[in-house]
Parts: sequence; structure tokens; C-alpha cells
Amino acid sequence: MTYEFPQRMINYATQGWGERGEAWLKDLPGILDRCCEKWGLTLGGTTEEIKANYIGYATMESGEEAVLKVGVPHRDFSTEMEALDIYDGRGINRLIDRDMDLNAMLLERIRPGKMLSSISDKRAQAEAGATIMVSLHTVPPPVAHTLPHFMEWVESSHEDARACEDPERSRGYIDQFPRVLEIMAAFGVDAEPQKLLHGDLHHFNILEDERRGWIAIDPQGVIGASCLDIGRFIGNTVGDGSRSEKRVEVIEAREIFSSILDETFERVCLGAFVDKIVGSSWGLKHPPHEYEASSQEMLGVWPEIVEGIECIEAGRESV
Repeated sequence: MTYEFPQRMINYATQGWGERGEAWLKDLPGILDRCCEKWGLTLGGTTEEIKANYIGYATMESGEEAVLKVGVPHRDFSTEMEALDIYDGRGINRLIDRDMDLNAMLLERIRPGKMLSSISDKRAQAEAGATIMVSLHTVPPPVAHTLPHFMEWVESSHEDARACEDPERSRGYIDQFPRVLEIMAAFGVDAEPQKLLHGDLHHFNILEDERRGWIAIDPQGVIGASCLDIGRFIGNTVGDGSRSEKRVEVIEAREIFSSILDETFERVCLGAFVDKIVGSSWGLKHPPHEYEASSQEMLGVWPEIVEGIECIEAGRESV
């Protein structure tokens, strides 16, 4: 079978993974043929949101609709498969099957599949995100797993920031890492139970299902304190307004998450701050990406929000 891949996917795969991405793209037609043979699939078109991974619609021999996702071999993709297997459809899309050799997974098709970002009510968005997070955090991590701990993310992003050759880009983040490490010590394995976190829960990773309502997709799969899972959503909440307007939006989202998740304001703020610094520092050793200007602007907002919050105030005992 002859395949045509979206240019957007080709760009993401080659720019993000270099020679590894180029080799994967060359092998991808054969991988898709093997997936079709293994699972009895008839492939349709790719999803509109496709980036570095192949994500396409498929029909199984039974007539059931599914989504085939194939990725460049790397740890994040394998942890996504592992996390989906552990969640087993609780608060998230169902993993039908996976093949580690092909680096492929077969997922349930979500209909209508409307993104949470499509609704304009920010309060309703935050309430949906927080409610899903409650469901996800009830799933305990198994005793034996290969998922990373959030501290590994902190260390990796810190290395990227220090490897950046442009001090103007990296200085603001590097200056915040002592604070990040202090917070992580307060939220560490010796301080409180560690949860299975989605790791990338935001408005574009929450879809509407006709049977279950809003559910999550695309977990990164990481272990850590519950409040560390809030940052991606709150960070994505912020619009294009002024600095003061951005601060207000963060605070409003914080209040909703604090209430629904039974987390203190302090924990929500510090957890989201850590995730923002970590998420924005990753990739600083590479050329600027399309979201960097926004990340740099928020770098001036978040330290103000967490200023004066002591880590001891945000301990789990205060919840």
C-alpha cells in the first residue's frame, strides 16, 4: 500500500528527532502494513492534530472503530503505552492493544472527539480538567513499573537550560531552579504518597466522548506528588491578555482546582510553578520554538504568584 504523510508530521519528526526521525519515516510504511496485518485494520485518514507521531483512524475486522498511533522509538512513547495500560480506561481513552516492537498502539475511537478547548467557558474547562484529574489520581501506580519520577524531569530540564548557549534565553529559568528543587524536596517520596500522573493534561488532551463525557488522552506517564499534575492545564489556560490579566486567569484556575481536588492554594501554586519551569526549560538547548515568547512572558508572572509561599505551608498535612 502507498502512504502519503502530512508535511506537518514529517517536519516534527525530522526536526525533533533528526536522523532517528528520518529513519523512522522511511520505515513507517512497512510498520503500518505490519500493524494492519497484526490487528486486521483498514486504515482511514490521519487526525488533524498529528505532530511527530503517526495517528490515524482505522476500522477493525469486527467493524469497531479505532485509532492507530505509531511513534518514533523513545522513552516518552513507551511510557504512554505503559500508563494507558495501568489506567485501563479509567478517566482516559482505552488501550485496545500495543506492540512494543512496532512502537505502536491501538486505541479506542472517541466520538464526537471535540476538544475541551472548543468551549469558551474557562470555568467549565477548569472544572472538567480537575474532575478528570480526580479520576486519574485514584489509579495507583503498580509496584513494578518503568515510569519515570517527576524528579527525573526536573533534572533533565535543568540540564537543557544549562546547555543552552544563549544566556538571555536560559538565565530566567536557571535562576528559578533552586526554588524548584526546594519545592520538589517538600513534595518528594519521603514527604507524601506518590501518584500516577498524566503528565500532560491540558485543553487539547481532553476530548468529549458521547458515552462518558470528557475524558483524557495522550498521558506521558510519570510518578510524583498529586499537585504536580495541575501545571500543564493552568499554564494552558492563560490567554493573550496583559501580564496582570494572565495573573488573574492563573489565580481563578487555581481556585477551581484547589476546590475540586481538595488541594490547598499553596500546593496548587507551587506544583504548577514547578511544572511551568520544567516544561519551558526542556528544549532550551535547541533553537527557539513557536511557544517560547509566551513562555518567557509567563516567567515573569509565576515567580510573583509563588512569592512568599513557604514549602512547609504546602505540605500534604495541610490539605
